[in-house]
Amino acid sequence: MLFPNLPTKTAGGKVLWDTLDRRNGWKLQRNRLTGHFRILDPEDIRQAWGDDEGEMCRAFRKFAGSNA
Repeated sequence: MLFPNLPTKTAGGKVLWDTLDRRNGWKLQRNRLTGHFRILDPEDIRQAWGDDEGEMCRAFRKFAGSNA
């Protein structure tokens, strides 16, 4: 499920986040503690987050472009 999002500046996920995919500057990440996912834009601003990996992967492809 994608959760409501307020675009929020992040530190880019250098500590608690694993980057699962990276395309065109966008990142799909999973939190090491909670297991939830987020999508960061090229400026490390969170554009989406949720707990369903399949849904987050589909959203990531839309954000990052058709090559993702």
